Amino acid sequence: MNPQTVQATFGCLLHDVGKAVYRAGISDGRHGEAGYRFVRDIDGYGQAKAVLDCIRYHHAAQLRQAKDCDPLAAIAYIADNIAAAADRRQTGDETQFDRYLPLSPVFTHLNGEHPGHTLPPHALDGRLRLPLDGSFRLSAGDYEQILLTLRRELSALPPQEEWLNSLLSVWESCLSTVPSSTNTGESPDISLYDHSKVTAAVGACISEYLLDRGETDYFTALVQQEQSFRLQQAFLLYSADFSGIQKFIYSVSTRNALKSLRSRSFFLELCMEHYIDELLQLCGLSRANLLYSGGGHCYVLLSNTEKTVRAIQAWNTRFNDFLIEQFGVRLYLADGYTPCSANDLTNTPAEEAPYQAMFRRVSRQVAKKKLHRYSVQQLRRMNQSHQNPGQRECRICGRTDALRDGEEDTCICLWCALFESLSRKIQGQDVYVVSRDADGADFTLPAAQGELSFILTNEARARQLLAGEGVARVYTKNRFCAGLRYSTRIYVGDYAADNSMAALAGASEGVPRLGVCRMDVDDLGQSFVSGYECAAESDPVKRQHFVTLSRTAAFSRQMSLFFKGYINPILSGEFEHCRALQVAVVYSGGDDVFLVGAWTDVLEGARRIREALRRYTCGALTISAGIGIYGDHFPIRQAASLTAGLEDEAKSLPHKDGIALFAAGDGHCYPWDTYLERICGEKLVTLERYFSSGDSEHGTAFLYRLMELLRQAQAGGGIALARYAYLLARLEPKRNAPNYPGYKRFSEDMYRWALNSADRGELLTAICIYVYRNRKRG
Repeated sequence: MNPQTVQATFGCLLHDVGKAVYRAGISDGRHGEAGYRFVRDIDGYGQAKAVLDCIRYHHAAQLRQAKDCDPLAAIAYIADNIAAAADRRQTGDETQFDRYLPLSPVFTHLNGEHPGHTLPPHALDGRLRLPLDGSFRLSAGDYEQILLTLRRELSALPPQEEWLNSLLSVWESCLSTVPSSTNTGESPDISLYDHSKVTAAVGACISEYLLDRGETDYFTALVQQEQSFRLQQAFLLYSADFSGIQKFIYSVSTRNALKSLRSRSFFLELCMEHYIDELLQLCGLSRANLLYSGGGHCYVLLSNTEKTVRAIQAWNTRFNDFLIEQFGVRLYLADGYTPCSANDLTNTPAEEAPYQAMFRRVSRQVAKKKLHRYSVQQLRRMNQSHQNPGQRECRICGRTDALRDGEEDTCICLWCALFESLSRKIQGQDVYVVSRDADGADFTLPAAQGELSFILTNEARARQLLAGEGVARVYTKNRFCAGLRYSTRIYVGDYAADNSMAALAGASEGVPRLGVCRMDVDDLGQSFVSGYECAAESDPVKRQHFVTLSRTAAFSRQMSLFFKGYINPILSGEFEHCRALQVAVVYSGGDDVFLVGAWTDVLEGARRIREALRRYTCGALTISAGIGIYGDHFPIRQAASLTAGLEDEAKSLPHKDGIALFAAGDGHCYPWDTYLERICGEKLVTLERYFSSGDSEHGTAFLYRLMELLRQAQAGGGIALARYAYLLARLEPKRNAPNYPGYKRFSEDMYRWALNSADRGELLTAICIYVYRNRKRG
């Protein structure tokens, strides 16, 4: 990174730290001055004039009056305005503000209004804390604790490039649950972290843009001529998206299938993080400029310079060359970018909706790239390569050109062997060192020049490696490691009760079967592009009021956190203090989940995820699920395909938010509320209450005969009431028997449900679940 851009990024990220100082009651002055004094007294920052001036003078009034002010303060000023989409501090103080106003969830204005929720302050420690209903007040003590942590961590993170990503992790941990603005006339749904991070992203882009243009008078260009600068296309919105993920992950055999599945999904996640970091490095930027990463997809804010465009094109070509060489046409990373101005980022003018248009343009670029994947040179290279028809194929992926030397009898290629062996390290190690040295490498990925080695290890070993000169970066999984240079915290959904499908299936209640579940958030793309529009408003300014870059970035971050980080405590039981489920996460990221495990626990896991997401998003988002039940030797590739069909069936419901079970087209597809309340909470409970009490010795045989009649009725033949009544009558005890009242209530319910088509379908589903759950083993 250019030293100026490093200082601009630090300054913009720290610019609003004075708000925490003010709210802690330490200072009653302007928050810019309070933040300046707080940071100035921390070791390593006292001489960082550029950073300190960004904090002190990021408002217009102070900037115009400042003497001997560093030019980067002008960048912090305009970046703050762009990130906030307005200058919210006309007077520079908080006399009309409620300093202890809590943060509202960023989902408050998503897909309609969801008011009345607040977030308690907490550090990001991996535990899921849901929004609270009703009012909640922060306190000076809450901010004092935040400042204690910030002071301690900042003293170990001087304003140098190697510590920038660590500072981002600290800022996220400390400031992501307190509001950026405590103006009672505004919605407090943007955290101080999200606003600061977007300000840093915008500021870094402006620094690179001005350096490229040879601009020297930043005050004139950005402050005096601010409106003119806002029209310049100084930025690029960049996006990249993996193609072929599904086929790549699920092309596995049944032997060690679960280990291989999880390794492949983890490998793709790490590939995307690596791709993003190499791109940012080539563009002279940091992870502050990463807006979103998840599900094999990313959005990044870059500067609009020739250097950036060349870097984008060269790096994407280099990376896809690697994918072709290693995996043929199975994987491809499509990308696209579009120039944009500050007015585009702030959605100005609102009546033209330039913000949504910007995202649509880049989406079209990515889609176009997917239709025309390869260059002429890449096509020639692929056509020149040939496979030896006499050579054996890898039994997993079918390759013939990369079988392990001397081990043809095993019929497995180098990558497939790696994916089988990596699983234990992925679960056991939580620090991933990216090094220029090949010693101890678990695998290698391409760099802009040459290759980089990935070493899956622990914190102690990482610190030893950092003592040398070869480390390029470090990833820490699901936690922050203080004092690790070049380190970035990434979230990985990696919960697994067992690595054996047979063991997971055997842990089921009743019949030992494997549950396979695919879940996907409904209409997330539409929510991402236009979810913050106020659809009821005809005035375009009011309609677009909540459409801002900070809100989009915060929404994206929260979704990634849920599916990559919070999925673990949801399934382990830590979230609701309940039992750990016998399931394993194959993949969780972006907006979708793939689970395998004991079929009864997969049903429970899907319920937990749906309920947690509903509460986490204040009801703004729904999720649909497809769940199949198979033997543990059933081909996982086929199970994935079948459950994808079930998931599609659940999404075909009028309002989506559904669950489809067993087999597509069999009628076991319902809205979640129907499944939980009418099937599980009513009909399944009735069956369990009657048969578990010992009222019938022939429950299973009776239910099978009942299912036959119900299925005939659902197929259009009508219910054979005489036979149905006869079956129920066979269970009837003597009228003076103690169990007669229970039978009477049961038979009346069963008869009533048989007369209604919806009830019949629900009863069939409940019987299937009951029989599976109570069938004797063997």
